Amino acid sequence: MAIVSKKEKMALKLELDAGIVDGKQKTTSKTFNNVKATALDDNLHLAATELAGLQNKPLLNVKKVEETTLTEE
Repeated sequence: MAIVSKKEKMALKLELDAGIVDGKQKTTSKTFNNVKATALDDNLHLAATELAGLQNKPLLNVKKVEETTLTEE
């Protein structure tokens, strides 16, 4: 049987610089849910960098979080 994957949900996660504590990088994150599943990576990154400009802390990483359902056919 073939396995079929279907994107269900997607979120955009910004990892922000929370400083150095005891010599280790600390981060905080801000997650934006209900992102269109068909959004292109370039557009997601552009949106993330624009949103990061509204934050108090510098942007470290941008992550795309996907939830996918796997079913047998």
